[in-house]
Amino acid sequence: MKTIGATVLAFCLGGASVLGATPEARGGGTRVAASADVASRARMLLETQAAAWNRGDLEAFCSVYAEDALFLTAFGLTKGRAEVLARYRARYPDARARGTLSFEVLSVDRLAGGAEGEAIAVVARWTISHPDRPAATGLTLLNLLRSGAGWKIVHDASM
Repeated sequence: MKTIGATVLAFCLGGASVLGATPEARGGGTRVAASADVASRARMLLETQAAAWNRGDLEAFCSVYAEDALFLTAFGLTKGRAEVLARYRARYPDARARGTLSFEVLSVDRLAGGAEGEAIAVVARWTISHPDRPAATGLTLLNLLRSGAGWKIVHDASM
């Protein structure tokens, strides 16, 4: 299992070359920021997710995950949107457990783009606030693909 987790993390962190945009094609390995429009849409997606979470609609929260998404945390690997949703439902069964979610987007980088779609990497800080205990916070790296169906999270590495 550690090998699978390490492989998925390597894919998430090095996803650009896997998606067809080699470091050379992206300017010698430097990050390429997404356009202002794409970055704005990524922020809106996370705001929409946070709103769904905060109203207790975990199904809407997970609706932006691809059917075959990979979700990686310090606790393990979850495969597929249905399993991601089941994990969230078990871990956050009520409003007290869920708290209030917010995101701070730290970067949005273009990984690849073309006629078949576009790929971006979003790095954000997530925070879950609770009225009766300290907030939980961490980082997430999301790889998203855009096609005719809109943006979908294909990899989520949240720590």
